[in-house]
Order: sequence, then structure tokens, then C-alpha cells
Amino acid sequence: MQSKRVKGIIYVFLCLLQFTESCSAPVFETPKKSDQFAGWENEGKINASFIASGRSVASTSNTGSPSLSVSYIATAPNVDSVLWQFPGGNPSSSTLVQQDVTYSNFGTYDVGLRVSNLDDNDYRFLENYVRLYYKDDWSFGADSWSVTGTTAVTDFVPFVDANGSSWIYVPHTIENEAKCVKSFTGFPSNKLDLEFEYKLDRIPELYLATTYQVSSSSITVSGTTQTTTFTLSNIVSPTQYVEANSTPTPTKFTSPTTYPGQRRLTLNYNNIPIWTTSRMTEGTFRRVKLSLPSLANFNLSYVISANSKNSSGVIEYPFQTDIRNMTIKFNNK
Repeated sequence: MQSKRVKGIIYVFLCLLQFTESCSAPVFETPKKSDQFAGWENEGKINASFIASGRSVASTSNTGSPSLSVSYIATAPNVDSVLWQFPGGNPSSSTLVQQDVTYSNFGTYDVGLRVSNLDDNDYRFLENYVRLYYKDDWSFGADSWSVTGTTAVTDFVPFVDANGSSWIYVPHTIENEAKCVKSFTGFPSNKLDLEFEYKLDRIPELYLATTYQVSSSSITVSGTTQTTTFTLSNIVSPTQYVEANSTPTPTKFTSPTTYPGQRRLTLNYNNIPIWTTSRMTEGTFRRVKLSLPSLANFNLSYVISANSKNSSGVIEYPFQTDIRNMTIKFNNK
């Protein structure tokens, strides 16, 4: 009797379970395809995506009015219409899938894109998408860097590394003050940041060109003449700094291990110092970032201090100066 009751309960439970399962919605359901756009190829969602030839574009123009071009391509498939917005660019708008835009001023620029078809549309507006900035090429000429005072153009040596980056360095053998100046016009009158990298290397040893003269002297003692041969060395005048393996063998001078604290590299803004340093960087480039005053026209100058000499007329604290990666960017924050 008990067994029949248990079997009956199980039977009722199974019936209820079957009824519940038959009333539940299926886990996977194939959506019904709308026939509103039947036969139309542009069905489905679209996205206002695009690519650009560059977002950070540099110019070496120091007039503040460069002519820089950026190419844009809308990458969304299945679009019927495209509408670009290029505030501050030329053209300022376009309906082409690919468009080249010219910018004529340093700064940051927004980009907008709207794409659509009969089924969907999408719009994207990106603030400060493109940045146009100044990057120095360290060239010397009438409209670029120039030298003043006792400085010779040859005091600044141009250099290009394996990555194509250009910079200048002032050799440790330059005794006089080395100064280069450059004018900038038509830049945004505020929110400008100047950045550059520098390196001051202590030179532990100097080698000076030397001449040698063989001489002899004779003396007679008790009827016997004795001749002594010796070599006289003289440092070439005026002083000439040479390589260690030069011929004839140069004279070596060892530099002090500690240099006194004094200005060695200074940056001037309109002939007024805005940054200076005296410390050696031990072979490492250091980055400097400065906010410039609110002037559209200004000049910048780098000054490497003159080297003092010891009692022998040799540079007392020799160092080499390297400057690279100088940029001026509009700070939109």
C-alpha cells in the first residue's frame, strides 16, 4: 500500500514537470527578420569609426603659422552618407569617405563624424583629437638659430641619432661662452609649454698637443767627455686639445672629481633667464618642462658658460653639453 502511494506521488510530479517545461519559452529563439528593408543591402548597425594619418603632427616652422595636412578615412562599412566636421581646418566639413584637411596654426583640433544608412546612424565627436606642435630641427641660418658675441657657428655641432632625432652639442674644448638665439612669431599667446632634454657630461681627462725636442749636453771629467741625451717636451701654443691616441704622444691633464656649483647651461626668454642648471648629469639626459609667458612673439636663447682655466692655461672643469627634443606645445588643460 505504501509503495503504491509513493509511485502515485512520483507520477503526479513528473506530469507537472512535463507541463511546466512545455509552457516555458525556449532558451534560444531565432529573431524574426523584419521585412521593412527586404532586399536592401545596408541592414544592421553601423559605427562612426575612422582612421587618421596622424594625431600628433610636428612642424619646424617658427612663425606659428605652419601648413600641416592630416588625412582622414571613415572605416564604417555599409554607409550611405558621411558627414565630417573639422573645426579650424580646411575644409571645415566634408561628405567624402576620405578627406585631407589642412591646418595652419599650432594647437589642438576637434574632429566629428556622422555616418548613416536607412537602418541606422551613428555620430562621434572627439575633442582635441589632433595636436599640431613645434619641434626644433636645430638648424642654423637666417631664419633659424644664430650665434652672438664670441660664439662661432662651429661651437655648436649638429648630430642625428639612429632614430632620426636631431640635436646639438657643444664640445668640452670650447673655452668661450657659447650662445645661440632663435625668434618665434605668431604663436598662441598663452598656454604654451616648452620641453627639451639636456645632458652635461664631466670630462675626466684632457689631452694637449705636445712637441718633443731631443737635446744633449756634454761634460768632461778627468779628460773623459760624457754626453747625456734627453728629450724636451713643450705644450703647443696656443693650446690644442687632441685625442688620447694622437701622435706625438699628448700631455694628459686630469680634471677635478668635483665641480663647483655655478651656472653652466641657461635658457633665456627674451634675454631673461627662465631656467638654469649647474649639475653634471653623468651621461643621462634630463627632461625639462616649462610654461612660457603669455606672448605671441618671443625669442629663446641657450647659453653655455665659458670655461675657466687653471694656472697652466688648461680648461679647469671641462664638460660637454647636449640639447635635444625641443618642442613647444599648446596646453589645452
